[in-house]
Formats: sequence, C-alpha cells, structure tokens
Amino acid sequence: MAEEHKTGISEEEAAEEAKKYSRKVSEDDVADMVGKEDKMKGFFKNVEVLKQYWDDVCDIFELLRNRVTGRYTETPWSTIAALTGALLYVLTPLDVIPDFIPIAGFIDDAAVIAVVLKLSGGDLARYRAWRKEQENTTDVG
Repeated sequence: MAEEHKTGISEEEAAEEAKKYSRKVSEDDVADMVGKEDKMKGFFKNVEVLKQYWDDVCDIFELLRNRVTGRYTETPWSTIAALTGALLYVLTPLDVIPDFIPIAGFIDDAAVIAVVLKLSGGDLARYRAWRKEQENTTDVG
C-alpha cells in the first residue's frame, strides 16, 4: 500500500492505463507524437516528478523519429505502441489524477512512464546499442 501512496496509483493500475492507451495507437499517432516532441520534452524538463525520465524520453523520441523515417524498424510494434501510448497519457490532462492538481497531477503520469520503461527496457537498450554502433560506424567512416 505504501507504493500506491507514493506514486498515486499502483503499478498494476499504471500498467492497465498504459495498455489502454497503447491499444489505440496507430502509425499516424507515432508520427504525430514525433511532431509534439518539443511540447513533451517541456513536461519532462519542467515537471519535477517527470525530470528523472529526461534521458529516457529523449531516447524514446529519437527511436520514434527513426521508426517514422524507416531508419530503425527493429523495435516491435507492441513496444512502439506502448511508448507512444505512455506519452499520450502524459499529454492527457484528465487522466487518473488530473494534471491541474498541483504536484500530484503528474504522479500518475510518472507511474505510467516508469511501467512502460520497465516493460520495454530491453527493446530500448537494443535501440541504444544500435545507435551507438551507428555512431561508431560514422566516426570510423
């Protein structure tokens, strides 16, 4: 119960919200999300409870951008949909804990992001390894 109080919602509730949002995601939603990168990064840079996910969110947007352009398509659709769905959840002001409630309004957003990162961590790690390989290839060539 302490975990629920600290995050505002349980891990199970966060996972359920993430699933609900990811089920609705289309390829067009992924492209639209890439277009909202600056707005989203504003949330993660300026909202205290979301700041801890800054590096992950930067990598997620890079992954989504590379997916949209066709440069990197190895990540399973389920992961792309989950990551995009989690970002859509953050954008939604009236979610489990409405964002207009000071401080607490973004705690559920952080919980959803945390759950999705936990579930998609392996795919994100593979993307990061690919990116590093690309950087090394570019540096050598």
